[in-house]
This record gives sequence, structure tokens and C-alpha cells, in this order.
Amino acid sequence: MSIRQRVLVGGVATLGVVGASVGWFLAEAPEHPATQVQLEDTAGVIHEPDLLSGVEDVRFHEPTTVAVFTTRGGEEALTDDLALNDAVLEHARQDRTDWLSDDGQRWADGLYIWAVDPEGRLVGTYFGDDRAVGEDAQLAIQDATKDDLRAGRWTDGAVVGIEEAAARMNAPFVRTAGGIAVAGVASLATLAGAGTWLGVGMHRARRSRRSRAAGDTAMASVVRDQEVTELHARLIPEDSRYGGQMLRRYDDYSRGVRELTELGNAARGIPEKDYDTPEAVERLAAYEEKATSLDQLDDVIADTAAFLNRDRAWVEAWHRQVAPVREDLEGVEDLLGTELPEEMRGLPEADRLRQFASEELAGLDRLRGELEHRQVSPDDALDHLRATRDGLSERLDALAGAVARTFGEDEDERKTLDTALRTERDRRRSEPTIVATAYPTWTWFGTHAFVSGWSTGKGEVEQARSAASGGSGSGYSGGGSFSGAGSSSRF
Repeated sequence: MSIRQRVLVGGVATLGVVGASVGWFLAEAPEHPATQVQLEDTAGVIHEPDLLSGVEDVRFHEPTTVAVFTTRGGEEALTDDLALNDAVLEHARQDRTDWLSDDGQRWADGLYIWAVDPEGRLVGTYFGDDRAVGEDAQLAIQDATKDDLRAGRWTDGAVVGIEEAAARMNAPFVRTAGGIAVAGVASLATLAGAGTWLGVGMHRARRSRRSRAAGDTAMASVVRDQEVTELHARLIPEDSRYGGQMLRRYDDYSRGVRELTELGNAARGIPEKDYDTPEAVERLAAYEEKATSLDQLDDVIADTAAFLNRDRAWVEAWHRQVAPVREDLEGVEDLLGTELPEEMRGLPEADRLRQFASEELAGLDRLRGELEHRQVSPDDALDHLRATRDGLSERLDALAGAVARTFGEDEDERKTLDTALRTERDRRRSEPTIVATAYPTWTWFGTHAFVSGWSTGKGEVEQARSAASGGSGSGYSGGGSFSGAGSSSRF
């Protein structure tokens, strides 16, 4: 069923049940697109094209300028509930005076600001006086974004924060809780059902379109490279440990191309009006996933042939194998130097991790020289990369346990941290390298995964602590007489 049909059927059903009440409600629907979307991404976490695309269809009850602000508050923001409020105000005073009222004591009329501090784990919402909502509504807007923020989906969180605010700011009585109550339980139930049905359909249609476009792009690449990939596979030496494994993957590739052809035909056979159905979402997502995985696999097959045969492209192929390992090892310095609190950087487990990373980075440089002088075989070099990843995983595992014991104030907090870190440790990661492709069930614990698990676990612990002591922060510690509406809370 198309989105237009969903709107029609939902509207007819709703009008049939609630009559004039729902007609009044629909008449008061938001109709204004954002007057302007301003991005001040000082933390460098927002993808502007996705933000603008996501906000494009959002409608406000009154013309509204939307500002998205990001900042990195560092360790101080972890304990200062007003840190984000102060950062937004300071930025406005220094660089965005248009965000302030003429007297500088409030936020400008017609303005909504959504802000996030990824390091301080704070999300905030700020309003011009003519767009202000109550504290409960502010917290509801912030809470709606927190699942995305905890997962590091900063752009998605921003879009949700704008959508939620648009639905609440300047909402007419009929669209407030009181107005809905007056309209009656039947009106509420019918309208909620129709609105949810429509919203779900729109979300599915967007997902379907994205999957179809990404799948088409990846499939075109697979088809273009198919003959070359077959040639590369013929060049892979069967007596190589990794060559034998990759030839098995090539068999998977050959079967996958046939499956992709079928999936592509099925994808093209889905009318766009049906993109809002669960079946379309599932089939198009499967098409995208298969096309993307094959597009990566043919590149790995090419690298395998080049590296194992030491042809003239072997240096570039080796670089692609060693780069993610080197990135993980180099990430240890940031992990121990900035991500973890100071009291944890001197833990014995941290010292052992630091020493291992330093030695292995030097070892990778030696390994490159040994490859160039044919003092080590390609198979053994790849074994070394796998062993390095395993060694790093062991030391990160040890550090994870020490961090949970040190940061957690009680058994519940330690368990929360341990669970978050272990979840990241056990997550299967796809990587377009020879080792990861040859051994598809192999898992490892990288520094980025550690940081993600630490951030998630720490955020959950701090949120629990914040909830126990009051939770959100409103006001501005350095704002003088500034009285702009807004608040922040932790995620």
C-alpha cells in the first residue's frame, strides 16, 4: 500500500470514529518546514547531508529556525550537569549572537537548538520564549534521542530530537495532552493508531529507498568486476593456507552472484508504492546486504591474488591488510591518554596494553621489511596480523575487567560496565581483509570497540547515578541573568 493510500485509509477510518474531533485535530497539524537549519558541529560528529535529508520532511506548528550544536566537554562535563547548557550559551555569545534575543538575556524568538556533548554524555534542548515547552516535555524530547546517542548515531539522534520538538512546540490545545483527553479516549486511540500506521509506513518507505539505491550501486560494481574477479581467483595458489580458504570464499562468491541476480530482479519487481510494507523492507535490505558483501569480497579476492603471488600490486594489498591492525594499535594511545579517566591510566593492565601496542607497532614495520626481502612468507605475515589482533584482544579483555572493578562503586555498576564491554567484545565485525574473510567466524576486540563499550557502560552507570540524585540540569552556571528556556540530561 502506498503512503498516499495509507493517508487516505487512515483518514477515513479516523473520521468515521471520531468525527468532528479528529477533523479539528487534523486541521491543526503542523505545516511549516524548518525556516533554516544551522549546523555548528564543533565536535565533528554530524553528517550534514543526512541531517538535512532527515529534517526535510519535518513540519512545525510555527515557522522555526533549527540549530544543531555539538561540543566536546571533556572530563569536566562528566560531573557538571550544566556543562552543556554553559557551552551552548558561550558559543552563542561568541559566534552566534543571532541565537540570542536583542537584550542577550534569552534565546531568540522562533529558535530551537538541539545540542549534544559526546564526551560529557549530555543532550540538551533550548527554546526561544515563543517556542518554549515545559520541563517534562523537554526531558521527553531528550529521552527520545538517547537510544541513538548511546549507540553513537549522532546524526540520527539529532533528527529525532528535531522531530520530537516539532511535534510539541506551539502545539494547539487539540494536540496537547489536555486537548486529546477532551476529544476522548476513542479519538485518542483511533488517531494514535492512524498516526502510528502512517509513521511506520513512511519510515519503511525511506528504508526501502535507501536499500534499493545502495544495492543498485554495489550490484553494478559486482557485475562490472565479475570477470576480473574470476581471473584473480584462478591466480590464487591453492597450497597457501590463506589461498585455500579464500578459494572457498570464491565458491561463496560465485553462488552469491547468482543469488544477487535473483535478489536484484526481485528488488526491481517491487513497485515503489509497496515500499512501506515489511516484505519490501526485508527483501530490499537483503538485496543491499548481499550486494555490499559481494562488492567487498571481490576486492579481498583481488588483494589475496596480488599479495600471495607478490605481484606488482602486493604492496598496496598488504597496506590494506595491515591498516586496520595498525589503527587499532595506534588507538591504544588515545584510549589510555584521553578516553579513560586519569586514575585508570596507570593500572597494571593499562601498562601491559601500552607496552604491547608499542612493541607491535614496531613489529609491523619490521614485518614490512621482511616481506620486501622475502624473509617471511605471505602466509606467515598474515598469521602475524591475526596473532597481533588476538594479543591485543587479550590485553583489552584484561583492561575491561580492571576498568569495571575500578569505576563501578558497587556490584550492579560493575556488572553494567562489564556487560557493555563484553557485548562489544563479542560482536561479530565484518572487515574487508584477507584474514577476516578467510576465517569468517573469527572475532577480535579492537580499541574502537572498547571505547564504544566503555562509553555505553559509563553512560548507563552515570545515568543511574544522575537519576538517583535528580537527573537533568537546567539553568546556566556562568550565565549571569540569562534566563533562556532549556535544559540538558545525560544519556
